[in-house]
Amino acid sequence: MKYLYKTRLPFSLTGVSEGISVIGAAQIIEDSVCAFFAEFGKDSATLSAKYNAVWIFVKNKFRKLAKVLWNEEITVETYFTDRTAATLTADTVVRNSNGEIYLHARTETCVIDRTSRRVRRIASVDFPEDMKIYPSEAGFEFERFDTDGVSPLYGLKVQPTSIDFCMHVNNVEYFRFILDASPVSREISSPVKEAEIHFVNQAREGDNLTVACKETENGTVYAVSCEERLCVRCRIKRKE
Repeated sequence: MKYLYKTRLPFSLTGVSEGISVIGAAQIIEDSVCAFFAEFGKDSATLSAKYNAVWIFVKNKFRKLAKVLWNEEITVETYFTDRTAATLTADTVVRNSNGEIYLHARTETCVIDRTSRRVRRIASVDFPEDMKIYPSEAGFEFERFDTDGVSPLYGLKVQPTSIDFCMHVNNVEYFRFILDASPVSREISSPVKEAEIHFVNQAREGDNLTVACKETENGTVYAVSCEERLCVRCRIKRKE
């Protein structure tokens, strides 16, 4: 089973360079993965009501390949590419009007209990055992990278508008926090070509966060922390 739809790239998902913004890409991925779960009745709203559980993103990685412009027709496709007892990985592919792959993403998800906030086995929410797992064609896997030696950039307080249905900071918001640490001029001169983000701990309304980073030979590594607790690690690679 695959989830596929066509639409036109809305202006709200574009940025200052090369069509879909980083925020827009993260939003498309989130929307498509969540809509895919809804197709067979296993979305977070249903899981919350029936099993006291919700899906959360564990990791997300995407790479930009071709180009797409505002108002251009795009095709979005999501399908599962890996499954363990506790996680599901979905690939999302965005194609432009020429059929070229503009964006390829991999998203690892898991189910958490709404009361204990602990990870639950996927079987506990009666996830279909016969759901087809397709081979990934992304050409990349999730990678390991550390946040040792990052330097603080700025601090912020989590506002109510950053909180989603799961009552924590929405995954897309972390990209906003991270990108707000760089000027627009950097995005214009060196647009993001690849991003990988790992969600380590949850942040909630009113938390005071610190965004820090370090430059490496393999991109810029960011850390978003709440006091001494790491919430997110992220690595962004840009075009030179």
